[in-house]
Amino acid sequence: MVAALKRHLTPGPVPTEPFRMILWENIGYLVDDPRRRELFDGFEAAIGLDPAAIAAASDNELLPLAKRGGMRPETRVERWRTIARIVRTQAAGDLDAALRALPLAKARALLKTFPVIADPGADKILLFAGIAPRPALESNAVRALARLGFFQEQASYDRSYKAAIAVLVEGGRPDGAWLIEAHQLLRELGKTTCKRGEPICAACPVDGLCAHAAVKAL
Repeated sequence: MVAALKRHLTPGPVPTEPFRMILWENIGYLVDDPRRRELFDGFEAAIGLDPAAIAAASDNELLPLAKRGGMRPETRVERWRTIARIVRTQAAGDLDAALRALPLAKARALLKTFPVIADPGADKILLFAGIAPRPALESNAVRALARLGFFQEQASYDRSYKAAIAVLVEGGRPDGAWLIEAHQLLRELGKTTCKRGEPICAACPVDGLCAHAAVKAL
């Protein structure tokens, strides 16, 4: 499945350093990837991607940037300050080094203290940063895997996420590069064709391999 998707989809680049990945997730509200990149690059140019620089920035500097990212800009400014504070107080200013020095369970726990970072986000950061080559998925990928027939969607998202991760554990490759590729390709599939409301099956590059194909053939 991943090999088939690779022939048709080209996900865009994303940060792989832990602090930058957290800021990337908090840079805007419900924005697409090109807009997220624009906001992220604008923030870097105006403030810098450094916890100390964010902590030292005034509201007059941060709020205009936050307003570019959608609704509730004041909340976004507070989240940026929280991210900077956690890195400075709990990671001595270097989140990457702190995560690598911790046991995996404690590294995940530290990541989950950051705004909007839950289990999927923590898993992604640890994977993309090369700290723990374990499967990670986001919501679009989880939905796509369920529709494709790899697992039965569960009553809660947490259980569905764990079931989707089990698919990669059992049928994927245990190396970081492949797991990152799977994460990005399945996410792209869920965003572009296997959408939440109305999946665009005719345009899906793996429609013939989907579970619903067998139903259509009956």
